Amino acid sequence: MPMPKQMRTSRELHVITSGRQTLEEVLRMAEAAYAGGMDYLHIREKQRTARECMDWVRALANVVPLASLLVNDRVDVSAASGCAGAHLAYHSLEVSDARQVLRREQKVGRSVHSFAEAEQAVTAGADYLMYGHIFPSGSKPNLAPRGTGELMKITARWTVPVIGLGGITPERTAEVLAAGCAGVAVLSGITNAADAKAVAMAYREALDRWEGNEK
Repeated sequence: MPMPKQMRTSRELHVITSGRQTLEEVLRMAEAAYAGGMDYLHIREKQRTARECMDWVRALANVVPLASLLVNDRVDVSAASGCAGAHLAYHSLEVSDARQVLRREQKVGRSVHSFAEAEQAVTAGADYLMYGHIFPSGSKPNLAPRGTGELMKITARWTVPVIGLGGITPERTAEVLAAGCAGVAVLSGITNAADAKAVAMAYREALDRWEGNEK
C-alpha cells in the first residue's frame, strides 16, 4: 500500500520516463512507483508526437492521478490535458510564454544547470527548478557532474523549490536535501528497476526521514 499522502513530508520524489520504454512498460512502472511514494511522473518522450504524448497522459491518468503528471517540453499537451503542468528544457518555450498557454493552476518547471540559469528562471516566474546533474550519471557519461557547490548557492538565494537530479541514490538523497533541495528526481534508478515500488519506497523513506533544516 502506498504511504498516505498526509503522512508524507513535503519533499518530493519525481520520476522521469526514459524515452526507451513502451507505454505498457511505463504504465506498470508508474503504477508501482506511485504506490511506493512517487509524487510526480514526468512524461519525457522527445521522439513522440503531440498526439502520442496526449495518449500517454490519458492512459497514465488511469494509474496515477492527473495532478501527478507533468509533460516535458510539450506545453500544448500539458494545457490540453489539464495535468499538473509542464517542465521546460533549454530548447522549450520561455516560462513567460508557457504561462500564456497553461491554466492558472498548472505548474511551470525549468531545468537549470547554473546559478545564472536559475536566476533567469526564477525571474521569469518558474514554480520550481530542476538542477543537475549532481553526481555521475549513466545518462550523461561524458559530462562531469556538477556536485552541490553551486546548487547550495541557488537554494540559499531563492525560495523557489529546487529538485536535484543526476545519479541520486537513496543513500545520496540526504546530501542533496542538505544542499537545500526540496526533493529529488530519478530516471533509470526507478524506470529500469525490477521492482519499481520497492525502489520508490527506498527513496520515499530517505526523503521522509531526513531531519535537516526546512527551507
